[in-house]
Amino acid sequence: MNDILDKRLLCQQFAGESALNLDTFREIAAGYAIAESAIAVLSDLRLHRSYIFYGGFGETLSIGKRGIYTEIDSIWENEILGRITPSDMNKKQLDELQFFDFVRRNGRGDNYFMANTISMRNGDGGVVTVLHRIFYFHEASAVRYALCLYTPTAEMRPSVIVDSLSGEIVPLEQIEEGAILSDREKEVLRLIDKGLSSKEISAALYISIHTVSRHRQNILEKLHAKNSSHACNVAKSLRLM
Repeated sequence: MNDILDKRLLCQQFAGESALNLDTFREIAAGYAIAESAIAVLSDLRLHRSYIFYGGFGETLSIGKRGIYTEIDSIWENEILGRITPSDMNKKQLDELQFFDFVRRNGRGDNYFMANTISMRNGDGGVVTVLHRIFYFHEASAVRYALCLYTPTAEMRPSVIVDSLSGEIVPLEQIEEGAILSDREKEVLRLIDKGLSSKEISAALYISIHTVSRHRQNILEKLHAKNSSHACNVAKSLRLM
């Protein structure tokens, strides 16, 4: 799953000169950490670097003390991500991928953020329910910065996209166009997984072999898979089939 997000986030066409001031966004992240006692992670997708600010919740998870600030040469804050339960980690990344595609389709998406709830383990091994929010900030046609916020919450809730200007809330599951694979691509992949050849898939779905080949290529590109077998494994891990 990280491989797919890496390709989508890091292989964008970034502008030569940045119109977004890094210090401004670091101040925003630091402000969230202080005001909400949050763990705030600002990732620079162009430079592959993250800036992590710990509020009081960092102490709850035994990850970092209040007021601590660190920098890492990665957009993946592994010490934090390692506390997320495996099933919720997969869900979190799939949600982020769908939100990223939504933002790219809607042009500048600075007024949107995505919110979901995940389970994380604290220093004692206990499970804490956490509200995770992510904001994407654009420069030109690319998303330059990603801001992730982690705060405790009382209950698990559905993943949603929020328009901070209008207050509109859209459940992520209702955004069908955000699906990684189309219904037809899923059909083709299921038949591939059953061992059918392109000719057999063509006959089963009443489409040409050329169309089957095009679907195969699209599937490999979307899942960043090396071959059909790898694509099936990736799709299963993402619960796409």
